[in-house]
Amino acid sequence: MPRVELRSLVVGAITAILMFPANGASAVDTNIQSYICQKLDDFQANMTVVKVDERELGKISRDAVLLYRLKEVVMKYKEPNMVRIEGGLEGAKGVFIINGSQQTVSFPKMGIRSRRDFGDAPGKRKTLMDVGLVSEYYLTYNDAKFLREGSVEGTPCGVFDFTFKNHDAGDHSHQVIFIDPKTKVVRRREAYSLEGKLQAVYLFNDPKEIKPGVWFPSTIEATNADRKLAGVTAYRNVRVNMGIPDSVFKL
Repeated sequence: MPRVELRSLVVGAITAILMFPANGASAVDTNIQSYICQKLDDFQANMTVVKVDERELGKISRDAVLLYRLKEVVMKYKEPNMVRIEGGLEGAKGVFIINGSQQTVSFPKMGIRSRRDFGDAPGKRKTLMDVGLVSEYYLTYNDAKFLREGSVEGTPCGVFDFTFKNHDAGDHSHQVIFIDPKTKVVRRREAYSLEGKLQAVYLFNDPKEIKPGVWFPSTIEATNADRKLAGVTAYRNVRVNMGIPDSVFKL
């Protein structure tokens, strides 16, 4: 075989290997629209605290420390941006509600009742991203830039950088999100501060298919910037698209 022809064959073979992975799979989709969980309007689940280190958790969020003290709660969510969490603390029943920009915490027997208005602060909104899913609503105030193909525990993922729209005039923080294109579940979320410093890493583990096309993580692990495990929560009895009325998210 002539040397020139042999060289062409070798170059062609190397090019084919680079273009097509050994398992024959194509690269992950680069369009964030392909990763949206489009079939979930609301859900209810029992959330249990598996493990918590309040000192380490407090480095991520002081508000989260109170929620983790409840140990086991019933969580209800409805698009967009409505959350109700009910549980018990030291024998007293309480409720934590977010409706739009308004947050209400009420434990009557303990004399705890507070209201906060987060205004237009986008980072304070509660969305499906908190349980590892990307919604249409989340993309109304976030831009997603495809970074690369990655993996979490061997699962191929699309890796995106999320920044708030019009962030030049406000919040410069960002998140790096690893999303499984098959289940649409976020497998890893890295939260960065205004200065670009890592604040927390969240791992969304063992996704389960609740209904055809709707997957939900079984556990969520939170690690702080010091790489210390802050808390682990587990989700069970997940029910979706129940038609939860808006009145549930009022107090």
